[in-house]
Amino acid sequence: MNFIDIASWQKGIDLAALFAQNELDGVIVKATEGTGYVNPEFKGWADWLRANNKPMGVYHYCIGDDPTAEAEYFYNAIKDYLGCFVPCADYESPATDKGTVWLKQFLDAFQSLTGIKCLVYASLYVVRSQDFSAIAADGYKLWLAQYADMNPTGFVEHPWQDGSVAPFRGFVMQQYSSNGQLNSWNGNLDLDLFYGTSDDWKALCGKTEQPPETLKPADPVIVAAVLANEYGTGKDRSAKLRAAGYDPESVQKKINELYGVALSCKKKCEGNMEYINSIVKIMRLL
Repeated sequence: MNFIDIASWQKGIDLAALFAQNELDGVIVKATEGTGYVNPEFKGWADWLRANNKPMGVYHYCIGDDPTAEAEYFYNAIKDYLGCFVPCADYESPATDKGTVWLKQFLDAFQSLTGIKCLVYASLYVVRSQDFSAIAADGYKLWLAQYADMNPTGFVEHPWQDGSVAPFRGFVMQQYSSNGQLNSWNGNLDLDLFYGTSDDWKALCGKTEQPPETLKPADPVIVAAVLANEYGTGKDRSAKLRAAGYDPESVQKKINELYGVALSCKKKCEGNMEYINSIVKIMRLL
C-alpha cells in the first residue's frame, strides 16, 4: 500500500486530488511534538481522512522530554480519532540521545492509555546503533527509514533496502524517499510502502476485522479455486478470500486436511505418485 507522511510543511496539500490519481492508498499525519506542539493542520487532515474512509496514520515526533508526559500529550491530541488510525512514534534526534530505554517507556505509556501499540519509525542507522531488543521482544513493529539515494521519485513497488534490521524480524513499512514527486503537489513528499493489506492496517489501528460468522466457511468450489492458484498466496490470498466473503482460516484448514489425506495415501501406497496425483485431482472436483 502506498502512503505519504505529511506535516505542516505540506500545508495546503489537496488530499482529494492526490487520492483521485488512484496511486495513493493512505496518509500518515504528524500530530504532535514533545509536550508543547500540535500540528495546526492535523485536525483538518484527520477529519477529511476519517470522513472519506481513507487509511490513516498519526505520528508523534519524540524529543526526549519525560516519556510519560509525551505519551499523554500525544494521546490527548488524538484521542477523538482512536480506532481510525495507526499511531506512530517518530524516533530520531534529539530523542535518540536518550536511547531506547526512554523510547520503551514512551511506547508502554501510550499503550497503557490506549491498548494500542505504536509503530516505531527509525532509520536503519539508528536500529543498528542502539539496542531495540526489549522493544522488538514486546511486539512493537518497525517503520524503517532507508533511502537508495536522494533522487526525485514517484511511488516504487520494490524499494531498495540493504541489511538486517535485527532484533526486529522485519519491518512493516518503509519510508524510501523524502524527495517524492506526485501530481497535484509541487513540493517534495515522504513516500512510504506498507507491506500489508488494508485489513492488516486496520488491525494496527486497533480495529477488529469483521466477525468470523459473517465470513463463509470453506466449500468445495472455493477450495478448488485456491488449489488452482486463482487466489494467490500468503497475505494476498487472505485479502482476496475475505473480499470474496470467505474465511481464510477455514479455507486453509480444509486444504491442510486434503493434503494430509494425500500424504497418508502416499505412505500407504509406497510412493505411488500416479495414484496420489489422481487422488488430488479427484479432491479438486469435490
